[in-house]
Amino acid sequence: MKRTLFLIFGVVLILLAAAPVAAQDAIVITSSQFTCDFRKELNFQVDAQSIATITRVELVIDFVETGSFRGSAKFDEGTRVRATYNWNLEQKYLPPGVTGQFWWEITDQAGNRKISAKQPFRVEDNRFKWQTLSEPRFALYWYGGDAAFGKAIFERAVSAMDALQRDTGVTVERQLQIFLYDKRADFLSALEPVVNDWVGGRAYTDHGITLIHVGANNLSFGLVATPHELTHLIIHRKLGKIGTAGFPRWLDEGLAMYYEFVPPKLETEYQTILRRAIQDDTLIPLRVLSGNFATDARQATLSYAQSFSVVDFIYRRYGKDKMTQMLLEFKQGNAFDDVFQRVLGVDTDGLESAWRQDIGAKPRAIPTRAPLAPTAFPTFALSTDLTAPTPRRDATTAPTPVARAATPAPAPTSAPRVPLNPLTQLCGGSAMLLGGVAGWAFYRRWRRAG
Repeated sequence: MKRTLFLIFGVVLILLAAAPVAAQDAIVITSSQFTCDFRKELNFQVDAQSIATITRVELVIDFVETGSFRGSAKFDEGTRVRATYNWNLEQKYLPPGVTGQFWWEITDQAGNRKISAKQPFRVEDNRFKWQTLSEPRFALYWYGGDAAFGKAIFERAVSAMDALQRDTGVTVERQLQIFLYDKRADFLSALEPVVNDWVGGRAYTDHGITLIHVGANNLSFGLVATPHELTHLIIHRKLGKIGTAGFPRWLDEGLAMYYEFVPPKLETEYQTILRRAIQDDTLIPLRVLSGNFATDARQATLSYAQSFSVVDFIYRRYGKDKMTQMLLEFKQGNAFDDVFQRVLGVDTDGLESAWRQDIGAKPRAIPTRAPLAPTAFPTFALSTDLTAPTPRRDATTAPTPVARAATPAPAPTSAPRVPLNPLTQLCGGSAMLLGGVAGWAFYRRWRRAG
């Protein structure tokens, strides 16, 4: 009797041990693939078979930068199926350079379930034959110029990153990508459909990707636009959404301008407009520059010039370690007056007074009033969350010690939020304005360079 019981018990154990294996092997995936037809769609396809009718096939995507997504694939039920999921880039836009992993979860009528192995994928703008230069922090893609064209821009961008890291301690944790489009039509066709045709560049900060229109005959523009936008990407990703919400516009643009050249310099035309404003006592109050810049071309140019000059003053007067401390304070979501008071010992008005004295400008009568909250703004060209087009800056100079150059790119503008994208939430990203009053100075410089 005991022998019989032991025999029965042994058979039960074997069956129990074998059951999961049988269930697991019930569904077999014979192929799984990904294809990219930029700018139309991403196609995910899987072939599978089972001992029972397959009733559910789900695609799971894990994006490197922005989280995960799950969607039901289309297929006809049966024991052998081919299921597809088409990601419509017109409706759920993703910029070139986005990477991640995908896998399948398949269920049949008998309750068997299969999870496939993870596969990597990358969104590629395969309409062009890209040339590439990269290092761990940054990758540059271009197709319009020769190898020397890309090398010059890449080296300038890397030197800017080195200087930014040296001065502020800000590091790049994940590789950033910048794509340079040679033809304007090519550039516009690479963007999401809601972007206006005056945009000269677009930043997708959540993904660490920026697209810029830089023609092969306009190296001088690429040499300043690329490090400028790279600085925006680095700073904004370090601060996060909380930090950038209260980040003064003049400080954001001033830093991006400061690292366009290493060592920093300011073009003559920018120095001229700043000196004239000092002489005529027409400098723009710093509190005003904490929000969106003016749409008037001359005022926009002066805004960028002053931004550079104030950043240069902070570095000279207070030291680079203070900039590091301020960035850390902003990252915590602190208001800009609180940050300046805590780190520099002055509020915005006190900082302006010290800066004016340093550059030889007349003191400004500061009215007593409650501090203004900064307005959400885009970056010079494209690295922030914006809500409305904003003019781009022109030049910046400081008639005193350091002179900095402004980037020739179009004015900053907030790019419209991308609708219906449950996955990437591309609500951030700024646009460089090429047309309109704000883009006047940049356009002039751009045309001269070309």
